[in-house]
Amino acid sequence: MKRFYQGMGVAGLLAGCAATTANFYPHEIREAENVMAYPATVTPPALSLIHEIQSNSCDSNASLRFPNTRGESLWLLKLRTIRLGGDVVVDFRCHKESYDLVSRCRESLRCEGKAARLVKPAGQH
Repeated sequence: MKRFYQGMGVAGLLAGCAATTANFYPHEIREAENVMAYPATVTPPALSLIHEIQSNSCDSNASLRFPNTRGESLWLLKLRTIRLGGDVVVDFRCHKESYDLVSRCRESLRCEGKAARLVKPAGQH
């Protein structure tokens, strides 16, 4: 039963609930600093898609957060990309949402994109 709840926690985190950096390990935070992000309007380099991802920057009166910002929402996309084994976020777009029943946020900025891994040219390691 414990595994079920752990699995549900990871599924909720990857689904886009209002997460914070406290939901990630220190090594994931360090690695996310190097993740590049390409908006939907930019063609990224060659890559291999891993999974669709979402994030939610939320005005929930949480302390030590920058609620309802594009920067926080994009940062959470990068962290989720690392957790999935990727090194780049592609095709991301963001939009404002009013009350979110899942995260109980009064207003949020939701970003959606795709976690991916860059394909290195032949001969590079």
